[in-house]
This record gives sequence, C-alpha cells and structure tokens, in this order.
Amino acid sequence: MMKKTVLIFACCMLTLSMAPRAGQCHPRGGGDALFWGITGLVVGSALVAASSPPPAVVYTAPPPPAYPPPAAYGYAVRVAPETCRYERYMMDGYGRVMLDGYGRPMKEYAVGPCGNPPY
Repeated sequence: MMKKTVLIFACCMLTLSMAPRAGQCHPRGGGDALFWGITGLVVGSALVAASSPPPAVVYTAPPPPAYPPPAAYGYAVRVAPETCRYERYMMDGYGRVMLDGYGRPMKEYAVGPCGNPPY
C-alpha cells in the first residue's frame, strides 16, 4: 500500500510540475518546469526504492546425495520363525529418501520381535 501511495505521489508531483500555471505565461515559457519535473522524478524514484522491502532470503536444501551403485543387491535377510523382518527406506539428515547410483531408493533391514518394531 505504501509503495502505491508513494508512486502516485511521485506521478502527481511530476505532472503538476510540467503543467503550465498562470505565473508561467510569460514569453520565456516555464524554464523551471523541466527542472522540477526531473527533480520530482528523481525524488519519487528514490522514495519508492527506499519504501520497498528488501528481497526475502530463500534457503534451499541441497540435492540428495548420489551414492555409488552397490556391487550386487543381495536377497532380504532370513529371519527365525519367532522374529519378523522390518524394512524401511534410508533417510538423510533432511528427511529425504537416499538414492543409490542408479536412482533407486535404498532400503535398510532390521530383525526384531513381531509385536514391537525395532524403530
């Protein structure tokens, strides 16, 4: 809102300084009109630049790390009959899924009791 008000004020100041008045109807013309018009433009642009807020700083997370591809993917871990195998995707420090060298999500496996997951 403030920016629009200052811009309107600067435009009005420039327009009024260029408009002829009763005191400027002499043979010299309004020699000061150009001076006041440019001065209004400079002052108005300075006010608009000063009233605008600074740009916001945007932080972005780094791209997910690419790990070298494993030599071979093994089979899932074998478990005893009274235990269960749990698997989940591996996460990095930013909570994103880690990818291997081929772009596939990496999984981690854990073995624990069936009624109580290990994590």
